[in-house]
Amino acid sequence: MSPTPLRRVYENVRAGQTVLRDVARLREIVTVLLRHGFGAVVQELQLQDRWITNTLLELRGQAEAHLPIERRLLLALQELGPTFIKLGQMLSTRPDLFPPALIEELQSLQDNVPPLPIEAVREVIRAELRADVDTLFDDFAVTPLATASMAQVHSARLKGTGLEVVVKVQRPHLEPQVAADLEIMSFLARALETHFPETRMFSPAGMVAEFEKAILKEIDFRNELDNLERFRRNFADTPGVYFPEPYRERSTARVLTMERIIGTKISQIATPAFDVEGVLRSALNAVLQMIYSDGFFHGDVHPGNLLIRADNTVCFIDVGLCGRLSPRQRDHLTDLLVATVRHDWPAVARLFWNMTEHGKDSTRDYRTFEADVTEHAERWFGSGTVADIEFSAILKDLIGLALRHRIRMPPDYTMTFKAVITMEGVGKQLRPDMDLLAEAQPYVTRVVAERYHPQRLLETGYSTIRELADTLGTLPETLRVILEDLRAGRALVNIESRQLDSLRQTYAHTQHRTVIGALAGVCAVCGTLALGFGSYTIFGLPVVSFWFYVIGALLGARYATLGQRR
Repeated sequence: MSPTPLRRVYENVRAGQTVLRDVARLREIVTVLLRHGFGAVVQELQLQDRWITNTLLELRGQAEAHLPIERRLLLALQELGPTFIKLGQMLSTRPDLFPPALIEELQSLQDNVPPLPIEAVREVIRAELRADVDTLFDDFAVTPLATASMAQVHSARLKGTGLEVVVKVQRPHLEPQVAADLEIMSFLARALETHFPETRMFSPAGMVAEFEKAILKEIDFRNELDNLERFRRNFADTPGVYFPEPYRERSTARVLTMERIIGTKISQIATPAFDVEGVLRSALNAVLQMIYSDGFFHGDVHPGNLLIRADNTVCFIDVGLCGRLSPRQRDHLTDLLVATVRHDWPAVARLFWNMTEHGKDSTRDYRTFEADVTEHAERWFGSGTVADIEFSAILKDLIGLALRHRIRMPPDYTMTFKAVITMEGVGKQLRPDMDLLAEAQPYVTRVVAERYHPQRLLETGYSTIRELADTLGTLPETLRVILEDLRAGRALVNIESRQLDSLRQTYAHTQHRTVIGALAGVCAVCGTLALGFGSYTIFGLPVVSFWFYVIGALLGARYATLGQRR
């Protein structure tokens, strides 16, 4: 047996052992599923024989039978508590995997928990900060500003300074409950993939693993503190945008103290008290900067997390969930927006195809996908003015196409799209004639200009040449190992006749990419050799060297793009 199956067996046994230790929690989960009409699923997973009695099975289908399945799932997640609520909120960002009706229900998922007693709050602070509340704060409010299933927030003042702060306090015993729920989720996800093979398309086990990483970061408040500090650095020189200041000496993994922001939700502002157009422009530019320039963005942008001060400053709060984009991902998003503005539908299709993940069940015929994108695009821009077009509708349509063709969108992209869709929704509510594409165009134009700045081109070319050199350096050894395995009979090549066309295309594509990479390397070498040639310079480089480097960088960018094609 190979290591991969052994590893899988080990993980299943480990998950099973944990479930045995947490049998009471699993019984509670199963009972909730039955109460909300998911008895057929419980029965198919064979949980009734191990964990619950036949009497409980009689509950299935009796409660809330008149409600749609999406609403019943929403109620079940809400009843199951903090871990499952957070799971539902994460799933609401995946319209590429789930139908719109379910996404709409999950987006309304809210915590509904009673507040912690003030003594319990004080005890958590005392245990974490090793001092009494009255020693650390003045005017610590007994009534919380906000309560949630994972934490609650109280207003206070820093002792001796008078600075207004909010103190976010984690609920006691949260970590053990989250850990137990994650193990049970992992067990149930594997059971789903085993008993319902159709669910493998969206990989329940993979989604639970992704969710586990996200929630473990979220319940460690030090991550949110780090996020705040990073955002404050990124926007230090941006007028009209602000992030609250965190106080590290009053913060731990379970307590977070930060500056209190007093403002109005962006969805509730109006003239003449606020400069609505200026606020919208500041908020939109801030989101664009996060996505296209910084590659580090607020992962939960919604009106409740955007507060507007009396001086029209846009304040972002609740930054526990953040997304990250690599330079290549940012380039893809920039090119997608540019192609949309230019109505270049083949480019939109190609970019979206390259941005997605492809599995065994995915569409193999790219031309069919491109034709679908073109058909939808012509409908988007077929009538009406540009201001009538909703960019959010375009993104939702593209995600729907991905679902139809069984290709998956990486989570960071879906979080990005959610932020853009939310900003457009708020903007249309406050200013119905807002044209997101027109508002974004100057910013994207600047980003594109920065991308093709000689310094950036040189950096891109250097990185590409290094990648090519590393690949070429390991190629002889890789080929030697493959040939030895073939000669020794340790590897078999099985090519079906219907795969020959695909193989020819792949071979031609590889040849083309190799030639492009070689030319990029030649240009870089020629540019270096010409550094001492000529007296005329551009950006401090001899003219000949400059143009060799530019052409090499462009070829290198093309080489990298070809490497992304599936």
